[in-house]
Amino acid sequence: MAIVVLMHARAPVSLQVAWSSWFARSRRAALTILVSDGASERGGRAQLQARSLLARDAAFADGNGYDGAPAAAADDDRLLRARVVGVDSLEAVTERVQRAFADLFVVLLPSVDSKDPDVSSIGRELLPRISCSVAVVDLGDQRWPLQRLMVAASRGVHSRLAMQLADQLSGAPADGHGQGGRVTAAYVEPDIGSDAQRVGQHVLGELVREAFDDLDHDIARRVVVAASVDAGLVKAAEVVEPDAILLGVSQPGLLSARFFGGVSARICKRVEAPVVMLRRAMPLGNRVRRGVERLLERVVPQVERSTRVELAARVQSSSSWNFDFVALISLSTVIAALGLLQDSSAVIIGAMLVAPLMTPILGLGLALAQGNAQLLKLASRTIFFGVSTSVGVAVVVGYLDQAGVGELVRTAEMSARGRPGLLDLFVAFASGLAAAYANSRPGLVAALPGVAIAAALVPPIATSGLALSAGDLELAYGAFLLFFTNMVAIVIAAGISLWAVGVRQQGRGGWLRYVGNAFLLAVVVLAVHLTQRSHSELEARAREAVVGSLPVELRALDLRLEVLGDGYRVGLQVVGTAAPSSDLGRLLRARLETALAVPVELQLAYVWEDVLPVLGR
Repeated sequence: MAIVVLMHARAPVSLQVAWSSWFARSRRAALTILVSDGASERGGRAQLQARSLLARDAAFADGNGYDGAPAAAADDDRLLRARVVGVDSLEAVTERVQRAFADLFVVLLPSVDSKDPDVSSIGRELLPRISCSVAVVDLGDQRWPLQRLMVAASRGVHSRLAMQLADQLSGAPADGHGQGGRVTAAYVEPDIGSDAQRVGQHVLGELVREAFDDLDHDIARRVVVAASVDAGLVKAAEVVEPDAILLGVSQPGLLSARFFGGVSARICKRVEAPVVMLRRAMPLGNRVRRGVERLLERVVPQVERSTRVELAARVQSSSSWNFDFVALISLSTVIAALGLLQDSSAVIIGAMLVAPLMTPILGLGLALAQGNAQLLKLASRTIFFGVSTSVGVAVVVGYLDQAGVGELVRTAEMSARGRPGLLDLFVAFASGLAAAYANSRPGLVAALPGVAIAAALVPPIATSGLALSAGDLELAYGAFLLFFTNMVAIVIAAGISLWAVGVRQQGRGGWLRYVGNAFLLAVVVLAVHLTQRSHSELEARAREAVVGSLPVELRALDLRLEVLGDGYRVGLQVVGTAAPSSDLGRLLRARLETALAVPVELQLAYVWEDVLPVLGR
C-alpha cells in the first residue's frame, strides 16, 4: 500500500509533514511526499526540512527506494517508510502517483479558495487525471495534534469510505504517541416533525453498519435536524468541537467548478477546523479511459495549451452566423446546384471548396471534446440556419431552372448523391479525423481543401433542394440522408481526433454525456438504416433487371438477394405457361451482373402456370 502527498508552498512544512505521516501511519503505507517547485531555492529548503522531520521517526531513504525497517520494530506504528521528492509541474505529480502505484493521493492546501490559481489548476488539470482515491485537506486554522474527528454520514459509497478513513486515522495518533482519537459520525435529518430525531438515529445506525459491517461499531453518533446539510453539519461541529472534519465527496466533483458552489466548499468557509474531503477511486471505465489517454500522450504528439486556445478561438469565430457565412453558404449552394444541373463534377468540386459548413461541424466535435457548452450552442445554431439557407437557395435555383427549360432533369451527379451507403459513413468518419487533426496542426492547413472535397456537404443539400423543387421526394430524402450521415460521422470523428491530440474536457457535464450518447446512437441507427437501404435498393435494381429481360410468357414470382463473398447469390423463381429457353439463365445472370456491378451466382427455378392452383390447395 502506498500514499502520495502533495505539499503546498504556502503552508508550514512541519504541519504538512505531520499530516503526511499521520495518513501513512493510519494505513501502514509507504509514503511519498511531493514538494512543489522542487527545483527552486524555496522548494529545496522545503525538501531538506521535510527530510529532517521525517528522519526523527522513520526508516527514511531518499531516491527511488526505501531503507529496510528493523525486524524488531516491524509492528511499531511510529515506523514509516518515506521519501521526499521535488516536482516542478502537475505532469510530474501525475507521473509520481502512477509510479508509486498509490492507493491514496493527498493534496494539502492552506485553504480551498476558488480564486486561488493553484487550487483551480489542481482541480482542473491534476485531479481528473488521478485514478486512485483522493483526499483534499483544507488545513483551516492549522491546529495540531488531532484527537477528535467528525465525519459526515450520508448514503453513498463516498460517505462510507470517509467513515472508514476516519476510523483508520483515529487508530493512529496524530502525534505518533499514546492512544488514538475519537470519531463522531454526524447525520443531518430533514425536519419532518417530531419523529425526525428517531428516524435519523435509525438511518445513521444503518449507515454505520454498511460502513463497518458492525451495528455496534465503536463510533460516536450524532443526529442533527436541520433544513440543509451544510447548516446541520456546522451545527454538529459547534457541539462536537472536532479537530478535523471528514467529508465524502461524490465523484467527480472534487475541486471542479461545481464544487465551489456545493456543500463541501460552504462547510470549509463556515468552520475553523481542518476539513478532509475524500473522493473514491475512479470506476474501472474511467481508469481505462485514463490509461488510453496516457498511451495517446506517449504516441500522438499533444498540442500545446496556446495551440488549443488558438484553435478554440478560431473555430468559434468561424462558426458564427454572420453575413460572411450567409454569403459563402449561398454562393456555394448556387455553384453546387449549377454543377449538378450541368452534370459537371469540376463545378461541384469548386462548390465544395467554397462551402463554409465544415467549420461549425468541426465546432460540434470540438465542443464535445472540450466540454464547451457555449460552442455547442453556437455551432448548432449556425449549422441549422446554414442548412436551411442552403436548401432554400437550391429550391429557388430549381424553380428558376424549371421555368427556363420546363422540367428539371435528374442528372447522374444528382442520382449519385441520392443513394448513400455504409461506405459513405466510413468516408465521412475518415474525413472528420483528417479535418480535425489538420486544424489542430497549423502546419497541415494545406490538407484542408482535400478534406473538404472528400467530405462533401453542400452538394447533397443542393441535390435535396433541387429534388424538392421538382417534387422528387425520394431523391430529396436520399440526398439529405447523405448530408446528415456525413455531418454525424464528422462530428464524432472530430471529437475523437481532437481528444487524441490533447483537447479534452475538464470535469464532466451532464449535458455532454447526453449529447455524446445521442451522436453515438445516431451513428448506429444510420449504419443500420444505410445497410438496409442499400440492400433494398440492390434488390430493386436486381428485380428491374430481371423484369426487363424476361419474355412475355414468363414473369418473376420471387427474388431473393444474398451476400456471397465478393458478389451476390440471387435466388429467382419464374412462372409461366411455356418452358424457358436454354439461354435464359445465362442472359439473366449477365443482366444481373451488369445491374449490380459484382459477380452473381444465379439459382433459377421454374414453375408451370397450370401447377399453381393445385399447389394452393
